[in-house]
Amino acid sequence: MAAVLGWCVGWVAGAVGHVIPQSARYPFLAEYVPLPHHVPKYADGVSFRFAMAQDVIHERFARHGAAYYRERDRITREKLKGLAPDDPAAFAAADDLGVGLDRLGRSDEAIAALRDKLARQQARGIKGRDLYTSYANLGTFLIHGNVKKAGAGDASARERFREGVALIRKSVMVNPEAHFGREQWQAAIAEFLLAAMDAPALLKTYDCVGDRLDLGIDEILDREANWISTGYGRPYDPAFGQGKADHEVPAFFLPGAPVDDPARWPEVSPIRKHVTKVGAEAGWESVAAPSHREPVPFDEPVLGIIGMWRQGGGANPHFALALGEIMLRVGQRRIAWTAYERAGRLADRYSADPETQAFLREHCRKRQAEIERTLASQPGGAAVDRLRPQFEAELAYGEGFQKDYQDFEAAQIAAGASIADEHFFDDFPRRNEAIASQSGPEEWFARVTHARISKYQSENSQAWGVFGAGLAAIAAASLMRWRGCNAEG
Repeated sequence: MAAVLGWCVGWVAGAVGHVIPQSARYPFLAEYVPLPHHVPKYADGVSFRFAMAQDVIHERFARHGAAYYRERDRITREKLKGLAPDDPAAFAAADDLGVGLDRLGRSDEAIAALRDKLARQQARGIKGRDLYTSYANLGTFLIHGNVKKAGAGDASARERFREGVALIRKSVMVNPEAHFGREQWQAAIAEFLLAAMDAPALLKTYDCVGDRLDLGIDEILDREANWISTGYGRPYDPAFGQGKADHEVPAFFLPGAPVDDPARWPEVSPIRKHVTKVGAEAGWESVAAPSHREPVPFDEPVLGIIGMWRQGGGANPHFALALGEIMLRVGQRRIAWTAYERAGRLADRYSADPETQAFLREHCRKRQAEIERTLASQPGGAAVDRLRPQFEAELAYGEGFQKDYQDFEAAQIAAGASIADEHFFDDFPRRNEAIASQSGPEEWFARVTHARISKYQSENSQAWGVFGAGLAAIAAASLMRWRGCNAEG
C-alpha cells in the first residue's frame, strides 16, 4: 500500500507541470525544422531566404556596369549582321540588344528593337510560349521608359505604360512559371502604379502589393495572438507549430531531407498553406490590379521584387517600401527597419508630387520609430542605436563592391579582354569575397509539439512514480526495521 501511495504522489509531482505554460516549461524539448517557405511555389523554382531581402536592400550582389553593356551592345550588333532576320539566333540576339539598351537608359531604342523582333516573329506565324521573351522584354522596356513621364501626367507616356502592362500580362499567360513567377508581380505592381496615376491617394494607403500603410505596428504585431512565434518573431499557422502539420505533410519533417529538392516537391508542397500571407488587405478589392486580388504567401511577391531589383531597374522606393511592410508582417523587424531606411532615401522617385514624397519619408520614419520601440522592449533590450550605423556600413560595403566590380569590368574591356571569356574575372581583387549574406537561425522554427510534451510528461510521471515507490519502499523497510529493533529491546 505504501508503494502504491508513493507511486501516486510521484505521478502527481510529475504531472503538476500542466498548470505551467508549456512554451515556458519545455524549451529543452524543442526540435528545429525548416520554415514552410523553404518549399518553393514551383517544383524547380527558387526558395526564399531572408538573407535575400537583406542583400538587395544593401546592394550586396554583383551588378554589371555601363561599360559591360556597351561592349555587349557592340558584340551583339556585329553578331546580328551575320544572321538572317528570321533566324532564331537573331531573335535571341535582339533580346540581348534590347536588355542592354534598357540598362543603358536607352529605352526608346530598346523598345524599337523588340517591336521589330516581335513583328518578325508574328510574320513567321510564331505564337504562344515562343513569344514569351518578346512580350516580357517589350513590356518591361515600355514600363521603364515611360513610368516617370506617365506618373507626371503625360497622356501618351501613360498609354505606352498601359501597353507595357498588357504585354507583361501576355507573358504571364504564355509562361506563368518563368523567373519563379516574377512577371506576375511585375504585372501586379505595374497595375497598381497605373491605378495610382488616376488615384494618387493610393500611394498613401497601400504599398505596391496591397499592404495597408495606415495600420499601426501594434495592430500588425497583435495579429500574432492568433498565430505562434518561431522564436524570431515570425508568425506561422498554429497547426504547423503544434504538430498537426506532421500528419498532413509528414515528408516535410523528415530529418536531414532537403525540402527544396525538386524531386520531393509533390510530397512536401502542401506545407505551403502554412506560409504567412500578405497583401491585398482591406479595401484592395476596389483597386484596379486584376493580376493580384487575394492575400498570397509572403515569399511570392518578395521573390518577384528581389528579381526585379537585381535583374531589372535596380533600387526602387516602391520595392523597398513593400519589403518593409512585408518583413514587418512576418516579424523580421530588423530587415523591415533597413527597408524603410532605403525607401525613405529613395522618396524623390516615389511620386512626382512633393507632398507624396514627404508622406513616404514620414511614414518610413514613423515605422522605424515603432520598430525601435518594440525592439527596445524585448527581454534584455536590443541595441537599437546600432541599427543606423549597421545599415550605413552594409550599404557602403554593397555599393563599394559593385563600384569595384564595374570599374574592373571597364578596365578589362579597355585592355581588350573579352566579356565572353570565362576567366574575365579571375584577377578581380575581390573575387573571393562572399558578397552574399549567409542565412542564419532566422530560417529555422523551434517548436515543442503536443506529442513531444505528452511523451515527456508520461515518461516523467513514470519516473516520478518509480522514484516515489522507491522512497515508499525505503520508508516501509525502515519502519519495519525500527519496529523489529523495539520488539527485541
